[in-house]
Amino acid sequence: MRKVLHLYLSMTLISLAGLPPIAFADVSDIFSNVVSDFDRTMATFNPVGEYFREPLERALPDLSVQGRIKQWTDILINPDKQLGYGGKGLQDYRFAQLQNLLELKTSYAIFPGLDFKAVTHAMYDGAYDWQQSKGLYANRINETAERYNTTDRIMRELYVSYRTAKYDVIVGKQQVIWGKMDGQFIDIINGMDRREGPQLETEDYELRRLPAWMINTTLHFGDSSLQLLDIISHEQDQQSLPGSPWYSPLYTPSAPGGDVTLPWRRPHTGNLDNQEFAMRFDRAAGAMTYGFIYAYLWDKNPVDRIIGTEGQGAATRLLFQPQVNRLNHFGVTADYSTTLPDVPLVGAVPTVFRLEALYTLGVRFTDSNLQAAARAGDAGTDGTVRHDTFRAAIAAEFGLPGNTTFIMQPSLYYTFGWNPALSYGFGGGIENQWTLIPVFYLSHPFAFTRDRLTVNYTLYPVFGGPEITWQGVKSKLRISYKISQFLTTDLVYNSYGGGPDSGLYGQYKKWDNVGWEINYAF
Repeated sequence: MRKVLHLYLSMTLISLAGLPPIAFADVSDIFSNVVSDFDRTMATFNPVGEYFREPLERALPDLSVQGRIKQWTDILINPDKQLGYGGKGLQDYRFAQLQNLLELKTSYAIFPGLDFKAVTHAMYDGAYDWQQSKGLYANRINETAERYNTTDRIMRELYVSYRTAKYDVIVGKQQVIWGKMDGQFIDIINGMDRREGPQLETEDYELRRLPAWMINTTLHFGDSSLQLLDIISHEQDQQSLPGSPWYSPLYTPSAPGGDVTLPWRRPHTGNLDNQEFAMRFDRAAGAMTYGFIYAYLWDKNPVDRIIGTEGQGAATRLLFQPQVNRLNHFGVTADYSTTLPDVPLVGAVPTVFRLEALYTLGVRFTDSNLQAAARAGDAGTDGTVRHDTFRAAIAAEFGLPGNTTFIMQPSLYYTFGWNPALSYGFGGGIENQWTLIPVFYLSHPFAFTRDRLTVNYTLYPVFGGPEITWQGVKSKLRISYKISQFLTTDLVYNSYGGGPDSGLYGQYKKWDNVGWEINYAF
């Protein structure tokens, strides 16, 4: 069809120009030559690499430079101005994201085994400037929502590493990637920038993690390794801000004269008592690798604790102090590679099974019953209670014919001792005692494009109990094309629906969006 269309346009132009007709074969050859020339040109199109990276590395042989320029845009399909609390929430915008990122990675070999590495980011989101909207004002609360303007965000990673056959030591600002699953099960070391709300997924984690200052030591002995972390600076999650595209429409503003929430207390960096510690043991045994983790960390999000009450006429208002709390995490992880023989219709299927599970002691939850008791005069409660939580995922990845990949990942979140008065806490069920998210992923490249064109589809249905049985479903369709080893482009469609308006995905029913991404790596 495309060849016929190009032939028609070519013949029309020739006719308008008064030139003699050209045979179909000639036009086809001309078009093929044009496409081939374009393809060859784009295959070597790397201006930053050619004019910046390569001359710099030739001048400084011990210096390595890499980077990328990434642009991604999401456009809401059906914006609706009447959302959230009494229709007062504004969604008077089309662009949910107009983000542009420049990433520069530099590494300098001081001497064999000793390296210095820095990763810098410059990010700008045009969603706040390139459209008329009263609903987007998060950049006035924190300018980082629109652009990286602080040293913490610009200087993403900065560390010195020393590596030998028996041990590695990395000192500085870094991110530690422990988990491989969509949903973060044992990936608990770094905080996360969650500005994308429900649209945040595994493919975004490396970009959205918040690196922390730490001493990272790994000891190697045979088929085993032991990793020890001394985390000096605490980096909590950063949630979507009020007035940002992905801020929850369920938000209810405090009434004038109501409860008061003070600024939250963050653990001070440099105090030994505030440091975090973690360890991970891994072992390879043939086709299986397995590991165990323990981490003594601060919670990634503060919890509102009552520190006092005040009379407000005939009523009583509560004074809240958001605080993070210490948590003890115990986790396991395992990978097993095998081949399933003689599967009907497809034959032998290479398969990888993965497991990640995390048990967390003493997660602090706010309890509405205890808050009511404090409002009634009970001075012996701070409105919170502790419960253990458990989260785990099992993934099965199948290598099907035609380089097709199919993944199933049932994911479970559970709160022990749950009751309906509890809010959400780290690792527990989402608005429920338990939440189940069976993730399905299918990816297929097309051979006629030499596997440069790939289509993948991901489905995230959410079930739970005993309160909200069905919380909605999210689906993502991504069409990727690899123009060259340096340049890729993607077309993405995200859909949200089903479940009640208070459900995890049900609340975002009006947030269906289409987007595109361009990524240039040099």
